[in-house]
Amino acid sequence: MSVNIGDGNKIKNSTIAEKVDNSGTETNSRKRFYDKHPVICGLIISFVVGFVLLFSFWENIITWIEGWF
Repeated sequence: MSVNIGDGNKIKNSTIAEKVDNSGTETNSRKRFYDKHPVICGLIISFVVGFVLLFSFWENIITWIEGWF
């Protein structure tokens, strides 16, 4: 027992699979630096934030915030 769909037409020169494959490669070539290297960007951002937090003016800000409570 078999299932027949249509009238026996054959698909010739189909490019459906090629279009699906090409669409995946186009998005990879247009990625930003952050999308390609998220770990490196995270490390750089954490070092910059750590450097900013080393400054001494944060003591004044903490004292001012504690004064509210």
